[in-house]
Amino acid sequence: MSGRRGVLEESMKNRARSLVRIGFLMLFLALLIPGVAQAKKTAKKKTDSYVIKINKLQNTVTVYKKRKAIKAFPCSTGRITPTGIFRIQQRMRWHVLKGPCYGQYCSRIYKGILFHSVWYHKQNPGTLSNSSYNRLGTMASHGCVRLTVKDAKWIYDHCPIGTKVVIYNAKNPGPLGKPRAIKVPGYSGYDPTDIWSKRNPYNRKKPMIRGAKKRRIAYGERKYKIMEGIRARNTTGYDATRRVKTFIEYRKDETYEYEEVRRVNTKKPGDYRITYKLTDEIGRKTSVRVIHKVLKKK
Repeated sequence: MSGRRGVLEESMKNRARSLVRIGFLMLFLALLIPGVAQAKKTAKKKTDSYVIKINKLQNTVTVYKKRKAIKAFPCSTGRITPTGIFRIQQRMRWHVLKGPCYGQYCSRIYKGILFHSVWYHKQNPGTLSNSSYNRLGTMASHGCVRLTVKDAKWIYDHCPIGTKVVIYNAKNPGPLGKPRAIKVPGYSGYDPTDIWSKRNPYNRKKPMIRGAKKRRIAYGERKYKIMEGIRARNTTGYDATRRVKTFIEYRKDETYEYEEVRRVNTKKPGDYRITYKLTDEIGRKTSVRVIHKVLKKK
């Protein structure tokens, strides 16, 4: 009897141990599962922060955040660039491309189709293909989506693996329009937007405005032109006069404060303070301020 009782007691102890183990396991799962679910939810939310849309026909990339367009980039797609919905699959700081040649800040869209900078002859940021760079905004690639270094790096830094990419064709480039790409001279060199390359000579350059000077305007002068003599160049040295904007302020004389006005009225004597402003294709700015004085009627 004592032997049977001992076996029964041992069986009850084993069952109790099993119940304790099951209890601990259930508690562990209860704590783990919500954490995993929350991690998946957070990861999904992160990859859904941005949606990138590529208008293949217009060679324009538009980035959306919460369905609002926030950025637009000029790009170069290719004849075989596929249309459809994809997800970023991989990111590479430098990657070998067809040629062979090399690209910076690469994000894989689908198979061999990547976002990347305009190609380089070597894995060296000073060996850019300038002719290919000057074709940004047109169809010029072997299928990848070429961008400036600045724009490729933005996608590389902000759009994680899993980010949605939509490639389509439309006559309308997108809600932010089609940005104009800057041109570069010569055969090979640096991307002017690559501020992360310390030896980039464009890091020390900026746009300029010339020809702005003080002027005395005769009362009622009909030939007066606010842009007369003004010439401007962008960071890479190309003409940018058409990009110059004017901001005009007026005061009757030194006893008055300047107030913003829409134009210089040559029949209204006083001081016109004119600010010429230039923002070039890569966002670099300069400004010049002068006074044009309209004289009193004789």
